[in-house]
Amino acid sequence: MSDTEHPEAIRIVSISDSESYLKWACALLSALPGVDAHVCLVDNPILPTPDQIAHAVAGTAWQGRTIPVISRAEVASTVTADRADIVLAAATGPVVAQIYASAHGLSPRPALVSGLPGMGLPARSKGMRYRRLGDAFIAHSHFEVSEYERISAKVQVPAEVLLARLPMLKSACIPRPVAADASAAPGRLVFATQAKVPAEHEDRVEILRALARFAEAHPGSRAIIKVRSRPGEQETHHELFPYREILGRLRDARVPGSERLELGYGPMSDFLTEDAALVTVSSTAALESIDRGLPTGLISDFGVGEELLNEVFADSGAMVGLAEVAAGQIPFPTKEWLAGNYFHPEDSGLRHRLGLLALRARERQLPDMRRALWKQKRMLVRAEIRTVSPDFVVRAYRGLRYGRRRVS
Repeated sequence: MSDTEHPEAIRIVSISDSESYLKWACALLSALPGVDAHVCLVDNPILPTPDQIAHAVAGTAWQGRTIPVISRAEVASTVTADRADIVLAAATGPVVAQIYASAHGLSPRPALVSGLPGMGLPARSKGMRYRRLGDAFIAHSHFEVSEYERISAKVQVPAEVLLARLPMLKSACIPRPVAADASAAPGRLVFATQAKVPAEHEDRVEILRALARFAEAHPGSRAIIKVRSRPGEQETHHELFPYREILGRLRDARVPGSERLELGYGPMSDFLTEDAALVTVSSTAALESIDRGLPTGLISDFGVGEELLNEVFADSGAMVGLAEVAAGQIPFPTKEWLAGNYFHPEDSGLRHRLGLLALRARERQLPDMRRALWKQKRMLVRAEIRTVSPDFVVRAYRGLRYGRRRVS
């Protein structure tokens, strides 16, 4: 659709708290026609560094532009100054709750929209409760839409669930594998790490050992551990066992092949070259790799389930064992799976439905949800910790929380 089909642009203020959400917001808004968007970050302990910001906005309309950082107290005044029709709370759940609470008292109030920066499964009740005051939630597949509609009904959150395509996916139709010889070892094998999974230290060690075996057996190939942050940088989710530390211990122990493993930093797109293959446990990077037609494997050794965030790939044809990773035998998902998961046609009607929300905001037709604020009070306490507490307080809180999970 061209801008001429949208004579009145939608005014959107997007507020993010971390690199992954900023990346998603900038890519999403860059692809929407007829939008006047302002992007900012809210100050918080996981605020991305200048390098992380540059990586997040690369290839979007915000590349090379300064992304302002505002305090939580400035959320309402920022939204008012930009006369926003819609506030896109592109942030973690606790911060979304704070952004919604700040914007909800404005008159006229803007429409409140949020989403997740990658695959959103499994859909969780807690995540939707943080979004209780919202008008809409963006999902990225037909199955995700049905799951979030189910969860929203379960917890009585009336948000409309909108379908979009993950903005980093560029294929016009169902992608096909580009490799002529599926049995050949890739020129570079990229492992996309995640902070949350696998949770066990030994599982992470086993992944790096498999990559080391690949590197030892394929001296003409590169094996890259693609991490999300450099030392000292913050990520969206806390990581208990960083891969760079595990790699250091493997090298100290002189594990064969470990000296050839590389740590990779920067945008994922820089690593997905034509000779590459990607493996991961459940990262959205798998979809970026599939989108380019590259061999892509989801590691199956630790099981399939909600805790590993990989159930959606169970019948994809792309599950792979660590023995196959070490051998460089990386598959590609089936056409049937691709047709039903994330690779639907790009024009999902998102711009039209956001336009209707913007019109309702201008006409003061959005529902008054302020009575729901009391249900948010407990969650807003955690949001306070996330947005205004010093970093050491957040780390201590996380340590207690994760420690309690390991004991239970």
